[in-house]
Amino acid sequence: MAKADNKYIISYKNFLGKLEKENIPNIILLSLKEKILLDDLVKAICGKFIGKDFDPVNNFISFNADDKQTENVLNECSNTGLFSDKKVVILKNVKKFSKDDKQSYTDYFKRPNPDTVFVMVSSAEEFSPGKVFSYDTKLENENSGEVKKIVESSVKIFEIGGFTDDELISWIKEKFGDYKISNDTIAGMVQYSNHSFDEIMSEIEKLKTYCFLSKEVKMEAVNLCNGIAKDFKETDFIRAVIERDNEKALMIYEKISLKKDVEVFLIFLLNAAFVIINKLYDPGVSKFQGWQLKRELKLWPDEQEQLLPYYRKFRNSLDYGKMKFIFENIYESDKLLKSSGRDKRSIMTSLINNICGS
Repeated sequence: MAKADNKYIISYKNFLGKLEKENIPNIILLSLKEKILLDDLVKAICGKFIGKDFDPVNNFISFNADDKQTENVLNECSNTGLFSDKKVVILKNVKKFSKDDKQSYTDYFKRPNPDTVFVMVSSAEEFSPGKVFSYDTKLENENSGEVKKIVESSVKIFEIGGFTDDELISWIKEKFGDYKISNDTIAGMVQYSNHSFDEIMSEIEKLKTYCFLSKEVKMEAVNLCNGIAKDFKETDFIRAVIERDNEKALMIYEKISLKKDVEVFLIFLLNAAFVIINKLYDPGVSKFQGWQLKRELKLWPDEQEQLLPYYRKFRNSLDYGKMKFIFENIYESDKLLKSSGRDKRSIMTSLINNICGS
């Protein structure tokens, strides 16, 4: 990074603070490599400049510099919106403007629309306003001095620096919202994501789904969601459902379903499990022991026999009349899964919640 550009560096937290305390500049050149952070900053800019009535349809428009739409960009900046006086215009992926584009943009910088915030975003590894507007010493031309003067007087330039460990932890906690999570757990989670913001956001959404009921994220959940604890099998799913552990059952289902289409098979196994539980309500069956019980209940795979204590526990905790409700749910879910165009995950989530809540 060019040493001369260090004056533009500002931390993410300090930049947000600046947006909250000061008036939003009409023209901003922003260096930022992470799309997720850009989305957050754009929301902050729109919220401060336009207010609580901000509507992304009428108050916000985004362009990509690679599309070469300079005339459209400047028309949006100059014109008043149909449904709102104020708007925010974003131009992403800014690298280096052509001679004609540079002239057009600098002309606008001289007389910007006060009802528009124009944000140019660069994701270049080595950020330099001089390169963007071709006024640095290596690209010096006849009007570089004038262009530099216009840019430096009209454009507020910011380069968002990297997060410190404390800033990253604070940002992640904000993304978890009302979920409880410790700093140590966040540090462990970040290790699995290779410090990639995209991977961190993916991990956050996954953990929020897994811990939805408890609203608390522990290291055990982080390990489970990353497959560190064990490689789950279908019988682990059945056990989690029988134990009425919604979160674990959903997490196991999602892990298994990443590898193969498993929904119909899981429904088959659930049906078989509850047929066994249903038989255990019969006093004549429940008195059997050993091989005789195994034969009656058809517990042929060893894994099925290992589930027998959990089957008994479920039977003892549920009134027999509620078995009809469970079988109806299994039947309806199986029918929906075999219909085209259905969301498999929502069907399985509903089934898991209904059984575990019985």
